[in-house]
Amino acid sequence: MESTDRIGEDLEYVRGVVARTRGGAAPRSIWYLWAAISFVGLAMTDFAPERVGIFWLVAGPAGFVASMALGWRSSRAAGVESRRDADAHMLHWGGMMLAIFLLVPLAATGPLSGPAMGQAVLVIVALGYFLAGVHMARPFMWVAPLVAAGYGLTFLLDQWAWTIAGALVALGLVVTARVSARA
Repeated sequence: MESTDRIGEDLEYVRGVVARTRGGAAPRSIWYLWAAISFVGLAMTDFAPERVGIFWLVAGPAGFVASMALGWRSSRAAGVESRRDADAHMLHWGGMMLAIFLLVPLAATGPLSGPAMGQAVLVIVALGYFLAGVHMARPFMWVAPLVAAGYGLTFLLDQWAWTIAGALVALGLVVTARVSARA
């Protein structure tokens, strides 16, 4: 029985190594999902700013749940299920979402109003992608500079800044999905 347990542990170790070196930080469907959500949500700031809050209130948690389901399905299909990796992703991205929601009272009471709320969210998201790249899978890291560039544009441009920021973020997510799928 002990040798069977040891073989199981060895196989789990090998699966973990393979999962971490596959090159893809997430299934492409998750990258595409967030590219669409990010583009629409950021562009709405230019076209329908009064609806941005409700969009993110629905799309953020729904995208999170959809991402977890897509990740679980992909891992299961690949035969590389790691509770540790799933927990790491859930805690990382869930923590980022919680940090963003913790900004809402600041926006509601005035200290963080208008574009400053969106700018603060972009800083959190850029940090989230960068740290995911450091601690979970490198492809995440390459999205962070584009989110940061979008943040910078919100200070430099008077028109279309949020739409261009959304396009940059979406482009980064789509390109990363395509490149990491080939790796």
